[in-house]
Amino acid sequence: MEENKSSNNKKILIGILLALLVGLGAYTLRSNSKHKEAEQFLKEEKEQILGNLTAMEEKYDEAIAQNTSLSDELRVEKEKIVLFRDSVKNLKNSNWRLIRRYRRQITKLEETNERLVNLTDSLKLANNLLVVEKDSITGELITQRSYNDTLIAQNLDLAKKVEIGGALRVSSVNATAMRLRSNGKYTETNKAQKATAVRVGFRVEKNEIAEAGEKLAHVVINTPSGKIINQKGTFNQASDGSEVGYTDEITIDYQGAAKDGVIFVENISYKFEKGLYPVKVYVDGVLVGATTMELKDAFLGL
Repeated sequence: MEENKSSNNKKILIGILLALLVGLGAYTLRSNSKHKEAEQFLKEEKEQILGNLTAMEEKYDEAIAQNTSLSDELRVEKEKIVLFRDSVKNLKNSNWRLIRRYRRQITKLEETNERLVNLTDSLKLANNLLVVEKDSITGELITQRSYNDTLIAQNLDLAKKVEIGGALRVSSVNATAMRLRSNGKYTETNKAQKATAVRVGFRVEKNEIAEAGEKLAHVVINTPSGKIINQKGTFNQASDGSEVGYTDEITIDYQGAAKDGVIFVENISYKFEKGLYPVKVYVDGVLVGATTMELKDAFLGL
Protein backbone atom coordinates (compact mmCIF):
# COMPACT_ATOMS: atom_id res chain seq x y z
CA MET A 1 0.00 0.00 0.00
CA GLU A 2 2.90 2.33 0.76
CA GLU A 3 4.35 1.59 -2.70
CA ASN A 4 1.05 2.54 -4.39
CA LYS A 5 0.90 5.79 -2.44
CA SER A 6 4.49 6.66 -3.40
CA SER A 7 3.75 5.88 -7.05
CA ASN A 8 0.69 8.14 -7.01
CA ASN A 9 2.73 10.99 -5.52
CA LYS A 10 5.34 10.62 -8.24
CA LYS A 11 2.66 10.75 -10.92
CA ILE A 12 1.17 13.89 -9.39
CA LEU A 13 4.61 15.52 -9.18
CA ILE A 14 5.36 14.61 -12.80
CA GLY A 15 2.01 16.04 -13.84
CA ILE A 16 2.72 19.31 -12.05
CA LEU A 17 6.16 19.56 -13.66
CA LEU A 18 4.72 18.89 -17.12
CA ALA A 19 2.09 21.58 -16.55
CA LEU A 20 4.78 24.04 -15.48
CA LEU A 21 6.90 23.23 -18.53
CA VAL A 22 3.94 23.74 -20.85
CA GLY A 23 3.11 27.05 -19.17
CA LEU A 24 6.73 28.18 -19.31
CA GLY A 25 6.94 27.27 -23.00
CA ALA A 26 3.76 29.20 -23.77
CA TYR A 27 5.02 32.23 -21.80
CA THR A 28 8.38 32.12 -23.61
CA LEU A 29 6.69 31.98 -27.02
CA ARG A 30 4.41 34.86 -26.07
CA SER A 31 7.33 36.94 -24.74
CA ASN A 32 9.39 36.31 -27.87
CA SER A 33 6.45 37.30 -30.01
CA LYS A 34 5.95 40.56 -28.11
CA HIS A 35 9.70 41.26 -28.27
CA LYS A 36 9.74 40.79 -32.03
CA GLU A 37 6.68 43.03 -32.39
CA ALA A 38 8.39 45.73 -30.32
CA GLU A 39 11.59 45.46 -32.39
CA GLN A 40 9.59 45.70 -35.61
CA PHE A 41 7.74 48.77 -34.32
CA LEU A 42 10.98 50.51 -33.33
CA LYS A 43 12.52 49.61 -36.69
CA GLU A 44 9.55 51.16 -38.49
CA GLU A 45 9.78 54.28 -36.29
CA LYS A 46 13.48 54.62 -37.11
CA GLU A 47 12.82 54.21 -40.85
CA GLN A 48 10.05 56.80 -40.69
CA ILE A 49 12.34 59.29 -38.93
CA LEU A 50 15.05 58.71 -41.57
CA GLY A 51 12.46 59.20 -44.30
CA ASN A 52 11.32 62.50 -42.78
CA LEU A 53 14.91 63.74 -42.46
CA THR A 54 15.70 62.79 -46.07
CA ALA A 55 12.60 64.63 -47.26
CA MET A 56 13.60 67.75 -45.32
CA GLU A 57 17.15 67.59 -46.74
CA GLU A 58 15.73 67.45 -50.28
CA LYS A 59 13.55 70.50 -49.56
CA TYR A 60 16.62 72.41 -48.32
CA ASP A 61 18.54 71.43 -51.49
CA GLU A 62 15.72 72.77 -53.66
CA ALA A 63 15.53 76.00 -51.64
CA ILE A 64 19.32 76.51 -51.68
CA ALA A 65 19.35 76.05 -55.47
CA GLN A 66 17.15 79.15 -55.77
CA ASN A 67 20.06 81.32 -54.52
CA THR A 68 17.99 83.67 -52.39
CA SER A 69 19.23 85.85 -49.55
CA LEU A 70 18.43 82.95 -47.21
CA SER A 71 20.95 80.56 -48.80
CA ASP A 72 23.46 80.75 -45.91
CA GLU A 73 20.81 80.13 -43.26
CA LEU A 74 19.39 77.24 -45.31
CA ARG A 75 22.84 75.63 -45.57
CA VAL A 76 23.31 75.82 -41.78
CA GLU A 77 19.92 74.20 -41.14
CA LYS A 78 20.58 71.50 -43.76
CA GLU A 79 23.84 70.59 -41.99
CA LYS A 80 21.85 70.03 -38.77
CA ILE A 81 19.57 67.63 -40.67
CA VAL A 82 22.56 65.67 -42.04
CA LEU A 83 24.15 65.33 -38.58
CA PHE A 84 20.86 64.27 -37.02
CA ARG A 85 20.24 61.70 -39.79
CA ASP A 86 23.70 60.16 -39.28
CA SER A 87 22.96 59.82 -35.55
CA VAL A 88 19.65 58.06 -36.27
CA LYS A 89 21.31 55.66 -38.75
CA ASN A 90 23.73 54.48 -36.06
CA LEU A 91 20.94 54.05 -33.51
CA LYS A 92 20.05 50.51 -32.45
CA ASN A 93 16.43 49.47 -33.04
CA SER A 94 16.03 48.52 -29.36
CA ASN A 95 16.91 51.99 -28.05
CA TRP A 96 13.34 53.11 -27.38
CA ARG A 97 14.27 56.13 -25.23
CA LEU A 98 16.46 57.71 -27.92
CA ILE A 99 13.87 57.02 -30.63
CA ARG A 100 11.22 58.82 -28.56
CA ARG A 101 13.60 61.74 -27.98
CA TYR A 102 14.50 61.87 -31.67
CA ARG A 103 10.79 61.87 -32.56
CA ARG A 104 10.32 65.00 -30.43
CA GLN A 105 13.44 66.62 -31.91
CA ILE A 106 12.36 65.97 -35.50
CA THR A 107 9.16 67.91 -34.83
CA LYS A 108 11.23 71.03 -34.07
CA LEU A 109 13.36 70.48 -37.18
CA GLU A 110 10.24 70.11 -39.33
CA GLU A 111 8.88 73.42 -38.00
CA THR A 112 12.14 75.20 -38.90
CA ASN A 113 12.19 73.50 -42.31
CA GLU A 114 8.63 74.58 -43.09
CA ARG A 115 9.28 78.18 -41.99
CA LEU A 116 12.43 78.59 -44.11
CA VAL A 117 11.04 76.83 -47.19
CA ASN A 118 7.88 78.96 -47.06
CA LEU A 119 9.96 82.11 -46.71
CA THR A 120 12.14 81.03 -49.64
CA ASP A 121 9.05 80.44 -51.78
CA SER A 122 7.79 83.90 -50.86
CA LEU A 123 11.07 85.49 -51.92
CA LYS A 124 11.07 83.53 -55.19
CA LEU A 125 7.50 84.64 -55.93
CA ALA A 126 8.38 88.27 -55.25
CA ASN A 127 11.37 88.09 -57.60
CA ASN A 128 9.28 86.47 -60.33
CA LEU A 129 6.71 89.26 -60.10
CA LEU A 130 9.47 91.85 -60.46
CA VAL A 131 10.83 90.10 -63.57
CA VAL A 132 7.38 90.01 -65.19
CA GLU A 133 6.71 93.66 -64.44
CA LYS A 134 9.81 94.96 -66.25
CA ASP A 135 8.57 98.54 -66.25
CA SER A 136 8.57 98.58 -62.44
CA ILE A 137 11.98 96.96 -61.88
CA THR A 138 13.78 98.92 -59.15
CA GLY A 139 17.29 99.12 -57.75
CA GLU A 140 16.23 96.69 -54.99
CA LEU A 141 15.97 93.82 -57.50
CA ILE A 142 19.36 94.68 -58.99
CA THR A 143 21.03 94.81 -55.56
CA GLN A 144 19.36 91.54 -54.57
CA ARG A 145 20.73 89.86 -57.70
CA SER A 146 24.14 91.34 -56.93
CA TYR A 147 24.03 89.78 -53.49
CA ASN A 148 23.01 86.44 -54.98
CA ASP A 149 25.99 86.61 -57.38
CA THR A 150 28.27 87.31 -54.42
CA LEU A 151 26.97 84.22 -52.63
CA ILE A 152 27.60 82.09 -55.72
CA ALA A 153 31.15 83.48 -56.07
CA GLN A 154 31.93 82.66 -52.45
CA ASN A 155 30.96 79.02 -53.11
CA LEU A 156 30.59 78.12 -49.45
CA ASP A 157 31.18 74.41 -49.03
CA LEU A 158 30.28 73.36 -45.47
CA ALA A 159 31.49 69.81 -46.13
CA LYS A 160 35.11 71.08 -46.24
CA LYS A 161 35.01 72.88 -42.91
CA VAL A 162 36.49 71.69 -39.62
CA GLU A 163 35.54 68.35 -38.12
CA ILE A 164 31.83 68.54 -37.40
CA GLY A 165 31.93 66.68 -34.12
CA GLY A 166 34.09 69.26 -32.34
CA ALA A 167 32.88 72.38 -34.11
CA LEU A 168 30.77 74.88 -32.24
CA ARG A 169 27.23 75.52 -33.45
CA VAL A 170 24.96 78.48 -32.75
CA SER A 171 21.20 78.82 -32.73
CA SER A 172 18.62 81.58 -32.38
CA VAL A 173 20.57 84.08 -34.50
CA ASN A 174 18.65 87.36 -34.61
CA ALA A 175 19.49 90.84 -35.86
CA THR A 176 17.53 93.91 -34.78
CA ALA A 177 17.84 97.49 -35.97
CA MET A 178 18.03 100.08 -33.16
CA ARG A 179 17.27 103.79 -33.02
CA LEU A 180 18.82 106.30 -30.61
CA ARG A 181 16.15 108.32 -28.84
CA SER A 182 16.54 111.83 -27.48
CA ASN A 183 16.99 110.47 -23.94
CA GLY A 184 20.13 108.62 -25.04
CA LYS A 185 18.54 105.17 -24.92
CA TYR A 186 18.25 102.71 -27.79
CA THR A 187 14.94 101.14 -28.82
CA GLU A 188 14.07 98.63 -31.52
CA THR A 189 12.84 99.79 -34.94
CA ASN A 190 12.12 98.32 -38.35
CA LYS A 191 12.23 101.67 -40.16
CA ALA A 192 15.29 102.25 -42.33
CA GLN A 193 15.36 106.02 -41.80
CA LYS A 194 15.31 105.62 -38.00
CA ALA A 195 18.01 102.93 -37.67
CA THR A 196 21.39 104.01 -36.31
CA ALA A 197 22.68 100.75 -34.79
CA VAL A 198 22.25 96.97 -35.02
CA ARG A 199 22.10 94.39 -32.24
CA VAL A 200 23.02 90.82 -33.19
CA GLY A 201 22.26 88.07 -30.67
CA PHE A 202 22.98 84.35 -30.84
CA ARG A 203 23.33 81.31 -28.60
CA VAL A 204 26.40 79.05 -28.69
CA GLU A 205 25.08 75.51 -28.21
CA LYS A 206 26.42 73.04 -25.67
CA ASN A 207 29.12 70.76 -27.07
CA GLU A 208 30.99 68.71 -24.50
CA ILE A 209 33.61 67.48 -26.99
CA ALA A 210 34.48 70.97 -28.27
CA GLU A 211 37.71 72.44 -26.92
CA ALA A 212 37.07 74.90 -24.11
CA GLY A 213 38.62 78.36 -24.04
CA GLU A 214 38.27 81.76 -25.66
CA LYS A 215 36.48 81.73 -29.03
CA LEU A 216 36.58 84.70 -31.42
CA ALA A 217 33.17 85.47 -32.92
CA HIS A 218 32.79 87.74 -35.95
CA VAL A 219 29.54 89.19 -37.31
CA VAL A 220 29.23 90.27 -40.94
CA ILE A 221 26.36 92.61 -41.82
CA ASN A 222 25.83 93.26 -45.53
CA THR A 223 23.78 95.97 -47.21
CA PRO A 224 21.15 94.85 -49.72
CA SER A 225 23.77 95.48 -52.43
CA GLY A 226 26.34 93.20 -50.75
CA LYS A 227 28.67 95.76 -49.13
CA ILE A 228 29.87 95.23 -45.56
CA ILE A 229 28.53 97.75 -43.05
CA ASN A 230 31.17 99.44 -40.82
CA GLN A 231 33.95 97.06 -41.83
CA LYS A 232 36.55 96.96 -39.05
CA GLY A 233 38.94 94.50 -40.62
CA THR A 234 39.28 90.97 -41.98
CA PHE A 235 39.72 87.42 -40.68
CA ASN A 236 40.64 84.12 -42.35
CA GLN A 237 38.12 81.38 -42.98
CA ALA A 238 39.07 78.06 -41.40
CA SER A 239 38.11 76.11 -44.53
CA ASP A 240 40.44 77.66 -47.11
CA GLY A 241 42.23 80.56 -45.43
CA SER A 242 40.50 83.18 -47.57
CA GLU A 243 40.00 86.64 -46.06
CA VAL A 244 36.51 87.83 -45.05
CA GLY A 245 35.65 91.37 -44.03
CA TYR A 246 33.68 91.73 -40.81
CA THR A 247 31.51 94.35 -39.11
CA ASP A 248 32.38 93.62 -35.47
CA GLU A 249 33.78 90.92 -33.18
CA ILE A 250 33.65 89.66 -29.59
CA THR A 251 35.57 87.08 -27.57
CA ILE A 252 33.49 84.31 -25.95
CA ASP A 253 34.80 82.35 -22.96
CA TYR A 254 33.41 78.93 -23.90
CA GLN A 255 33.53 76.19 -21.26
CA GLY A 256 31.38 73.48 -22.85
CA ALA A 257 27.99 74.84 -21.72
CA ALA A 258 25.52 76.84 -23.78
CA LYS A 259 26.37 80.54 -23.80
CA ASP A 260 24.66 83.64 -25.21
CA GLY A 261 26.53 86.19 -27.28
CA VAL A 262 25.50 89.75 -28.19
CA ILE A 263 27.28 92.13 -30.55
CA PHE A 264 26.04 95.73 -30.56
CA VAL A 265 27.15 97.71 -33.59
CA GLU A 266 26.79 101.48 -33.23
CA ASN A 267 28.28 104.66 -34.71
CA ILE A 268 27.26 103.39 -38.14
CA SER A 269 27.99 105.89 -40.90
CA TYR A 270 25.94 104.00 -43.49
CA LYS A 271 22.48 105.44 -44.18
CA PHE A 272 20.05 102.56 -43.96
CA GLU A 273 17.54 102.04 -46.77
CA LYS A 274 14.60 99.74 -47.33
CA GLY A 275 15.55 96.12 -48.06
CA LEU A 276 16.94 92.84 -46.72
CA TYR A 277 20.23 92.91 -44.80
CA PRO A 278 22.02 89.51 -44.65
CA VAL A 279 23.75 88.82 -41.30
CA LYS A 280 26.28 86.01 -40.79
CA VAL A 281 28.02 84.79 -37.62
CA TYR A 282 31.46 83.12 -37.66
CA VAL A 283 33.20 81.45 -34.70
CA ASP A 284 36.94 80.84 -35.06
CA GLY A 285 36.65 81.37 -38.80
CA VAL A 286 33.77 78.92 -39.31
CA LEU A 287 30.34 80.03 -40.55
CA VAL A 288 27.95 78.83 -37.82
CA GLY A 289 24.79 80.90 -38.28
CA ALA A 290 22.98 83.32 -40.53
CA THR A 291 19.79 85.37 -40.66
CA THR A 292 18.34 88.42 -42.40
CA MET A 293 17.16 91.79 -41.11
CA GLU A 294 14.36 93.50 -43.02
CA LEU A 295 13.94 97.28 -42.90
CA LYS A 296 10.97 99.18 -44.26
CA ASP A 297 10.37 102.78 -45.26
CA ALA A 298 9.02 105.11 -42.59
CA PHE A 299 5.46 106.30 -43.19
CA LEU A 300 5.02 110.07 -42.87
CA GLY A 301 8.27 110.21 -40.90
CA LEU A 302 7.03 107.74 -38.28
